[in-house]
Amino acid sequence: MKSALSENHRYGLPMVVVHWLMAAGILTAFGMGLYMVDIPGITPFKLKLFNWHKWLGVTLFALVLFRMVVRIASRTPRYPAHWGRNTVLFARMGHLALYLFMLGVPVFGYLYSLASGYPVVWFGVVELPVVIEKNTELKELFKTLHELSGKGLVLLVVGHVLMALKHHILDGDGILGRMIPGMKTD
Repeated sequence: MKSALSENHRYGLPMVVVHWLMAAGILTAFGMGLYMVDIPGITPFKLKLFNWHKWLGVTLFALVLFRMVVRIASRTPRYPAHWGRNTVLFARMGHLALYLFMLGVPVFGYLYSLASGYPVVWFGVVELPVVIEKNTELKELFKTLHELSGKGLVLLVVGHVLMALKHHILDGDGILGRMIPGMKTD
């Protein structure tokens, strides 16, 4: 089935670049997080991974804010005309959930680090503000929220990919071409 995409059928280059940077960064941060917490004890390598994980989290937070500005300032391609109201609603809810989790995961990680008594110093240069002091109860809360929201984000990303592939392979509606340069959108 061919799509009836509007003449504005692709995202602009800034949105595409940020989309793929976010995708790579999220998967890297998640993999790094899973790996580093399984390293026994406190080693220089483990501490380095924790710092890299924090730096990546701050970078991803900044990227998602930039992405939101780009999205607001850009024309967003319309959904295919043959999509029903429920399909559009689910797509919008999925994208909203992705944005909420892309914002929430690094915020919870930042608060977890502060509640643990460790400031976040981006790339070892820019110290982020200490908005809460060391606090054992909050540490456990933010640790749980960071871990659960991180897993939730990865599940949302997997669902996002599966739905894009479903639309591309089964429906043939060209949605995947909106974010992959050079791919046809119809």
